[in-house]
Amino acid sequence: MEWKQFWRIIEASYRPDGPDHFEALKEELGNLKWFEVVAFQVRFDEAMAAANTIDLWGAAYLIQGGCSDDGFRDFRAWLVGRGRHPYEAALKNPDSLTEILDGDPVDGFGLDAAAVRVYEEKTGMSDFYERLDRAEKDLPPPPPEGTDWDYEDEDEMRKRFPRLCHLYLNPPEGEE
Repeated sequence: MEWKQFWRIIEASYRPDGPDHFEALKEELGNLKWFEVVAFQVRFDEAMAAANTIDLWGAAYLIQGGCSDDGFRDFRAWLVGRGRHPYEAALKNPDSLTEILDGDPVDGFGLDAAAVRVYEEKTGMSDFYERLDRAEKDLPPPPPEGTDWDYEDEDEMRKRFPRLCHLYLNPPEGEE
C-alpha cells in the first residue's frame, strides 16, 4: 500500500471520540480487499516504529502522567490515528502536540487492532498475524531512537517540552 492511500484512510476515519474513531477505521478498511487490509497494517506498523523515539516517549510520559511500554504503544497508535500532519510534526518536535491536545490524557482505543478485526470478518480466518509476519519479515522493530534521559526530571521536561508542560505540569515553584 502506498503511503498516500494509507494516510487517506487514516484521515477519512478520524473521529474525536475514540470508540467512534475505531469503528470508522474498521468501516474504511472494510472497503479494501483482504490483502490490502494486511498491507494497511504493514504501513501502520511502520508508522508506529518510526514514532518509537525517546523524546516522543518523554512527551507521552508527560501527557499521560507516566507511560509504560504498552502505554507508549497506545500513545503511538493514537498519534498515527491523528493523521499525517500532526504525526510528522510530532516526530520532528513532540512539543507540537500542543496544537492537537487540550490537557487531557490520550488513548489509542485499539486503532492498531482494527485491521485484524476487519481481516477476520472478511475472511473468517485467524491467520492475520502469520500473514503480517511474512509481509514484515524484513522490518525488525527498532529500539527507541535518541539519547536516553530521565522523564522524572521536571526541569528537563520543561526544557524539552515547554508548551506541553504548560498543559500538563503545574507551574514551577513560585510562579503561581
